[in-house]
Amino acid sequence: MNSYIVVADKFVDFAVNARTITLRHLFALFELPAHLLPDRARLELGQGVSDDDCQKIISTVDGCKILSARWDIDALRDRPARAGSDLSHKRKPRNTLICPPHQVQEGVFHLDLRIDQDCELMDDHQTGQHVQGMILVEAARQAFLAVTEQFFLTGFNHKSYFVITSMNTEFMGFVFPLAAHMEYRIISQDINERRQRFEVEIDLIQGQGIKARTTCAFTVYPDQVISEKEAMLASQAVSLVHGEPLQQHPSSGPT
Repeated sequence: MNSYIVVADKFVDFAVNARTITLRHLFALFELPAHLLPDRARLELGQGVSDDDCQKIISTVDGCKILSARWDIDALRDRPARAGSDLSHKRKPRNTLICPPHQVQEGVFHLDLRIDQDCELMDDHQTGQHVQGMILVEAARQAFLAVTEQFFLTGFNHKSYFVITSMNTEFMGFVFPLAAHMEYRIISQDINERRQRFEVEIDLIQGQGIKARTTCAFTVYPDQVISEKEAMLASQAVSLVHGEPLQQHPSSGPT
């Protein structure tokens, strides 16, 4: 059985490749007379397709006997769910770029990449066939939020605040709008009652190759600890802009 990879319309340049098709072209294909449709084929999910568009494909195929006979859409039905806002810290689902993490072994986690073409980082334009690098950086950032929220902050009765100490991404090759996932490894962790500190390494994998590697150090504090410190620093910043002398405060920085 042949298969076709469905990608978002913004990845139209990528759809010149064999057996790839954009959403717009797929729905146009659905309108063709039955004798012009291909033999039974499988649809697979590429990147950029929103949850609503994916459901629209399923509903369209399920609602027509001719299309149901020609298209295998099980891969779309079984697509991994997008992570919730409690994990990604994104209020609009389209801006979440990851699926929920699951633990592979001690300190190692797996997260699928799920890009929506209407996300904030694709709102302006899309260049070429590959996924833009800043999307992958943001996906890595969401990965450390999601892993920490799901596996280390469960049961905490306070709001947490993430502070990034360092973040570096090395790109080894293009990532295309195909299935991809991240392997998340905890390099070190230092946890006490006041804060949780991590150093992590996140590989973006497509096919059999590592396409990007992000190393990140961050600390998680109770929101109140950082809010007080942030308020003091904000006040000092305003004073400096106005040329006013800074008031001396007792040291209260997070440790």
